[in-house]
Amino acid sequence: MLEDLAALLRLPTLFPRITKVLNHARAIFQLPNDAPFLLVDPNPGTGTHDWGYRWMDKNNLLMVFMGLSWGHQNCDPLWEVHVQCCDPKIAEMMRAGDWQVHAARRAETRFSEWDKFWHEDLAGTGVLLGTSAAATRFFEEESSEQMAAEYLGGAFYALHASGALQALLEVARQFADPGLGSTTL
Repeated sequence: MLEDLAALLRLPTLFPRITKVLNHARAIFQLPNDAPFLLVDPNPGTGTHDWGYRWMDKNNLLMVFMGLSWGHQNCDPLWEVHVQCCDPKIAEMMRAGDWQVHAARRAETRFSEWDKFWHEDLAGTGVLLGTSAAATRFFEEESSEQMAAEYLGGAFYALHASGALQALLEVARQFADPGLGSTTL
C-alpha cells in the first residue's frame, strides 16, 4: 500500500515530464506537410496501455504511435514508436504477406540508433511493427530525457525516410480497395 501511495504522489509530475520528452521528439522530426498522416490530437493522450501522440491517415487504415507504453502484461514502461493497422482483417492480410517484416527491415536501414525495429507476427493484434526500449535504460544516461526524445524522433524519422510507412499505407489501401492494383515493397 505504501508503494501505491508513493506512486500516486509521483504521478502528477510524471506526465508533464513525459510530455516534455514527446514534444522534444516531435521537434526533432515532424512529418512533411504533404505526408498522408495527420496528428490526431495536438496534445498527447492516453490509450489503454500508453501515453503519447498518434498520427492516422485520412482513411483510418494505419495509426502511428510515439510515446510511453507499458504493454498489455503490465511490463516495465517502454519508449516506443509503432505502426498499427486499424482494421483487424487488413492486419491479418498484411501479416500473411509478411509486409510487416519487410517494412521493419526497411525502416531499420535508416535507424542509426543502437536499437532495431521489430515486427509483430501474432494474430489478433493490430500492431504491425515498431521499436521500443525500456524507459529505465535511459536513466543510465546523463541526459536521459534528451536521449529518449532522440530515440523516439529517430525512430519516427526512420519509418518515414525509409519509405516503410508509405509502403505499408499503400498495401493497406490495396487490401481495403482491391481494385487499386498491386504494390511491391
